[in-house]
Amino acid sequence: MPKKTNNTKTLVLLDAHAILHRAYHALPDFSSPSGEPTGALYGVIAMLLRIVEDIKPDYIAACYDLPEPTYRHEVFKEYKAGRKETDSDLVKQIIRSRDIFKVFGIPIYEHSGFEADDMLGTIVEQMKDEKDLNIVIASGDMDTFQLVNKKKVQVYTQRKGSEVVMFDEAAIKEKFGFGPLLTIDYKGIRGDTSDNIPGVKGVGETSALKLIQTFGGLEKIYKAIEKDGIEKVAEKSGVQKRFVTLVADNKEEAEFSKMLATIRRDAPITFELASTHWKDTVDVDATLNLFSELGFRTLASRMKVCLELPDDKNIDQAGSGVSDEEVEKAAILLWLLESDRTSAAYDDIVDYGRSYFNLTDFNEITARLEEETKKLGVYDVYEKIEKPLMPVLREVNATGVLLDKAYLKKLSTKLHKELSKLETSIWKEAGSEFNINSPKQMGEVLYDNLELKPKNAKKTASGQRSTRESELEKMKDDHPIIPMILRYRELQKLLSTYIDNLPEMVGKDGRLHTTFIQTGAATGRMASKDPNLQNIPIR
Repeated sequence: MPKKTNNTKTLVLLDAHAILHRAYHALPDFSSPSGEPTGALYGVIAMLLRIVEDIKPDYIAACYDLPEPTYRHEVFKEYKAGRKETDSDLVKQIIRSRDIFKVFGIPIYEHSGFEADDMLGTIVEQMKDEKDLNIVIASGDMDTFQLVNKKKVQVYTQRKGSEVVMFDEAAIKEKFGFGPLLTIDYKGIRGDTSDNIPGVKGVGETSALKLIQTFGGLEKIYKAIEKDGIEKVAEKSGVQKRFVTLVADNKEEAEFSKMLATIRRDAPITFELASTHWKDTVDVDATLNLFSELGFRTLASRMKVCLELPDDKNIDQAGSGVSDEEVEKAAILLWLLESDRTSAAYDDIVDYGRSYFNLTDFNEITARLEEETKKLGVYDVYEKIEKPLMPVLREVNATGVLLDKAYLKKLSTKLHKELSKLETSIWKEAGSEFNINSPKQMGEVLYDNLELKPKNAKKTASGQRSTRESELEKMKDDHPIIPMILRYRELQKLLSTYIDNLPEMVGKDGRLHTTFIQTGAATGRMASKDPNLQNIPIR
């Protein structure tokens, strides 16, 4: 993360479209209580809060694309032509995302004929002489790498899963073998299928990298070809002669592609740093109301921490005089109104009352929830089913479940012996001892030592070769080690999660006590926790 001195400030620039697109395709199809699609919106807010937690910025701004064509479309009609039409649900969320930045007080920069990348480039250009300012560009788009400048301008991006990476100039050189500005030349040769930038057709990633690593930008590559000839350039770079010939014969296409990939730094906008810290511009009430409307309860809690909001006594059950039973009743009423509001706590109920009823008194909120369930026609479900079930569940939770510890101990001994035999057999098939529980070591054994190749092999979020059960199942007939590993993992899971673990959780009365949660699932069924007795295998 950017290093700060006492005087150094940090500006975060959000590539809003790139973040929205990535979140839309990476997250499930969430929807709000009213049915509004919210997956991409959830991703944007989660990313924003992650940035606040990781980087602690002083200023934040968001950059947007506009739907009309840009100057790139004017010079190349096929620009981005391969992209399918944006899903209507994503379009709705792109429009709605502006409300998020509005309540956070984050200014938006956009201009007709230019892309969000050009907004980013122009702001970076206008702020380049600000001595005590670091800039972090939050984007999932590799195009922005060209804007990186030592540690003053860096790119913060999210890989698969939740892993985030900060790219400064050194990190880009490590990744590509050359500096940020040459990433444009790389696209000039390699092209970009996502934007339909042609590049030099027939020349792949490896050849493009080698040529630029050896000679530098396009101008130097073509000078070397002109001076030394194709054969010497091929020999020096380690690129096959036919690929160098393609580059030589398509100079115009390469230079044109480089132009398309180059981010403009002269868009007609004027960027000004805010006079106050970004947190001072947040409309807290409007933000909490929006989060409640979208159904983002957990994000609301994270936001309060990020904003370092003081404790609100109105949403603290301690000292309120409200009993756990009253909270439980209100939680059931809220759950009957909106089934996705599972396991609601005191503060969730007060938050809901404040957002939807403009009420903060718990008893008034409960009365209003009763009114709403009656209007909806589900109050009888509360009175005749859910309310009578409350004391029953309390009794069930208090009674607990008898556990045959002697049987589980006997089973544990038996399965640990089988586990030990499997370990020895796996090592024998592998030809060496290794940590069977290490995905990395497992990957090396299966893919490097035994040279197994699953069909359509997948990688993990960090780029490692996956050894998940789904990948192993593809190879179960390819080598005897695979069924052994699958059985080993099955036994390991049974032992660690249930057979060895459950006896340790038995109370002084000799019984296992779970907590059944009446409002624990949106489907209407109960949930169970500490431990989850509904999740124990039958066999």
